[in-house]
Amino acid sequence: MIADLNPQSARLRPALHRLIDRHGATAVLWTLLRALLMPRRRRPRPPDPYHLSPHMRRDIGLPPAERHVTRYYELR
Repeated sequence: MIADLNPQSARLRPALHRLIDRHGATAVLWTLLRALLMPRRRRPRPPDPYHLSPHMRRDIGLPPAERHVTRYYELR
């Protein structure tokens, strides 16, 4: 029995040959090089829940934020 060290290589070859037949070898090569050299896209960070409006906090199930009540001795 012959061991297949990389099982994905067998699945990759027919798809790669179909791409080359459809678009040409140079287009596939340039696209491959561009994909390898470009940085990976990062997902944007979710918004900070402390800065959300009370309506949004309620919609996603967070408890209501404490209201900041100005006291008479803090009014300067």
